[in-house]
Amino acid sequence: MLPGRVRHVLLWSHRWLGLLGGIVVVLIGLTGSFIVFYREIDVVLNPALYAAAGPEQRITLSEVMRAAAAADPAPIATILAPDRTWPVWIVIHAHEIATGRYPNRWTTMVDPSNGKVLGRRDYANAFALKVYRLHYTLLLYEWWGKELVGVVGFILLGLTLSGLILWWPRADRFWRSVSVRTNVSLFRFVFDVHRAAGFWALLALLVISITGAGIIFPGVVRPVIGLLSQPTTDPSPRIETPPSAGTPQLAADTIVRIAQAAKPGVAIAILNPPTATRNTWRVQFRPEGADPAVRSRGAIWLDPWSGAVVHDRTPGTMSMADRYLAEQLWLHNGAAFGLGGRLLVFAAGFAPLVLFVSGLLMWLKKRPGRIRTS
Repeated sequence: MLPGRVRHVLLWSHRWLGLLGGIVVVLIGLTGSFIVFYREIDVVLNPALYAAAGPEQRITLSEVMRAAAAADPAPIATILAPDRTWPVWIVIHAHEIATGRYPNRWTTMVDPSNGKVLGRRDYANAFALKVYRLHYTLLLYEWWGKELVGVVGFILLGLTLSGLILWWPRADRFWRSVSVRTNVSLFRFVFDVHRAAGFWALLALLVISITGAGIIFPGVVRPVIGLLSQPTTDPSPRIETPPSAGTPQLAADTIVRIAQAAKPGVAIAILNPPTATRNTWRVQFRPEGADPAVRSRGAIWLDPWSGAVVHDRTPGTMSMADRYLAEQLWLHNGAAFGLGGRLLVFAAGFAPLVLFVSGLLMWLKKRPGRIRTS
C-alpha cells in the first residue's frame, strides 16, 4: 500500500494530467484506431483507384515508372509494389514546397496487368491519409505538431503507469478490481468502468505509448535500448566517387532483378530511386505472405551504376536494438502480430475515450476522494 500522502499526490497528478491532456489523448487514440485499417478504408472510399483489370502482374517496373512520369513529371520519390490490400503500383511524386512545410506528395496508381494509369491524387490530403496526418502531427506539422504528439505519448505513458499504481489491489480483491458491477450506484459503476478499462487496456496502452514516443523521439529511445543492445545510425548511403558524368545508370528492371537475387525468399515491397542527397537505390522487403500492414522488414541500398549492394540492413544483419527500432511502427499499430494484433490496437484506441469520460464524470461529482477503492 502507498503511504497516504504519496497516494494523494499521485492521484492528484493522475487526475489533472488526464483532465488537461485527455482531449488530445482521446483524439490520438481514436485516429489511431482509424489508421490501423486506413489502407483498407482508403480502398473502400476510392475503389476506382485500386480496380486492376486483372490479377496478373505483366508490366515491368520500368514501364510503371514511364506511365507514372507521363502522368506526372515531378520526381519519383517512392514506388509501392502491389499487395493484397493495394493491388496496384503506387508511385509517389515529390512536388516542390517551401522549406518547413508538410511534404507535397502526389500519387499515380498504375494497373499492374496492363500499365494503365488508374488515377492521380493529392496523397497528403486524401481523406484516409489526412486522418493519418491528424494522428501523426495533429495537422500542425509546421508548428511542432509531430513533437506535440510525441509529448502526448509520454503523457499517455504517465497516465498508464500512475493508473496501474493507483489501481493495484490486494490479491484477494483482484477480480473485483477488474470487473464491472451493475447492482451498485451510478458513481460506483463509473468507477468500476474506469478501473476495469484501464486494466484490460493496460498492456496495449503501454506498448502504444512507448513505441509512439520512440517513433517521434528516437534520440530518447536509443540510449535506453543501448543498455541491452547497441543500435547503429540509420544510414542513407551515397556513392562518394560516382562514375564520370554521362555514365548510364542501370535500368530499374535490372535493379529489381539484382535486389531479388540478393534477397531470395522475400518480396520487394517498396523502392526508392536515387535522389540528390542519396544517389543509391533503396529496396525494401517484406516476407512472402506477411500481412501487408507490415509495409517492410529490412532494406538494401544498391549502386545505381554497378548494382553492387552498398549497405545491407535486413533482419539477419541488424542488432537486436536496430531490429526493435525498425519494428517500432509495426508494434505501434499491431501489425507485427498480424490481424489479431491490429484488432487489439484498434480496440485499445477507444480506451482513452472510456477512461477520459469516466474520469471526467467522477471529477464532476467531486467524490473520488470519498470513495473507498477496496
